[in-house]
Amino acid sequence: MKNILPQTRTLIDASIAVFLSVWLISMPSVADDQVIKTPVVDKVLEEKQQKALVQDQFAALLANITEQLSTGQAVYLNDPVAYYDFLVTSVVNHWDSASTSRALLGKQAFLGLDQAQRNAMINAVEQTLIRYAYEGLENYSGQVFNVADVVVNANAGRGWVQVVMESPLLPDINLDLLIKRNPQGQWRAVDVRVKGITYVKIKKYQYRDLLKKQGFNALVQSLADKNQSHFMALCKNLMDPKQVGRKPC
Repeated sequence: MKNILPQTRTLIDASIAVFLSVWLISMPSVADDQVIKTPVVDKVLEEKQQKALVQDQFAALLANITEQLSTGQAVYLNDPVAYYDFLVTSVVNHWDSASTSRALLGKQAFLGLDQAQRNAMINAVEQTLIRYAYEGLENYSGQVFNVADVVVNANAGRGWVQVVMESPLLPDINLDLLIKRNPQGQWRAVDVRVKGITYVKIKKYQYRDLLKKQGFNALVQSLADKNQSHFMALCKNLMDPKQVGRKPC
């Protein structure tokens, strides 16, 4: 990367931001010890079936995301509510924000919270991930997202989806989604790996340090303040008065 021109590096970072923006969104819960394991009856057949299921699921989602961003970016930039509605109706059911929250805090710390605190933490992380989606929207410049490969361990209920991001200005970039199967048998993403480093690995130290030094309330409030400030600025001059009060405004 040292030999890449600054302009090119900026485009690469922007492309990755776009990818993260459409994936790091809130979803239903599945903790590590809740992953459903499949009885080993015909392991080879089960692996093939689950791989095909994941392939179809994420290929359809990526095609929808590509279409929406390529045709609706201008609309979404000027209508925060419309973009939020798209994310909620089309993207959120493919990610597990509770598992992401647990990974960010660490298993012991997360399980040490009472239920109200867990819910507050998950909500704060959800809103943070949604904020990333808005921050990445303006960086979209024609990238196309496709599934390149899928690896699943059906018995363990885990796997990876490799995504290729094709840009009109750059060589293709590969990114990976860590996926888990929830108690309902549905595959959900829980983390993103870019250039060998996952989102959780980058962010967990910040979360854990603040939790340790200032406590749970300070951590949640810090996230809430950043999210509220961003959405207030975003919605201030773009909103139709009739939309006031609708998320994220």
